[in-house]
Amino acid sequence: MRKSLNIFAIAGIASAFAMSPALAAAQDEPAPSSAPEAASPAASMTPEQDAAMQAWPAEKQTAFKLWPADTQAYYWSLSEQRQKMFWALSDSDKVALSTMAEPQRESTWAQIETQLKPPRA
Repeated sequence: MRKSLNIFAIAGIASAFAMSPALAAAQDEPAPSSAPEAASPAASMTPEQDAAMQAWPAEKQTAFKLWPADTQAYYWSLSEQRQKMFWALSDSDKVALSTMAEPQRESTWAQIETQLKPPRA
């Protein structure tokens, strides 16, 4: 358990460093005029993806609908195995992972997969 927390902490720190320039630039932008609404399901969901989502338990559907559209789209781009692992992450880690640059994302996935592999007997 502690090792998995360390991996997520490392991933969080890495994403914080990667996001620092964007956050600094965002400080110069004016605040939005209205509060953002909860994200709706990605408009580009296929009928198969929509059917899969409808088969989920209600709490899982609600959680998915609250993710930003980019995170929802990223979820559907994952393999079935990675989709299962994606659900084990916190929502903030899901968003961070979906916004990472591809090399950093693959490095983070390698760490996640290593941590979630069952130990060999």
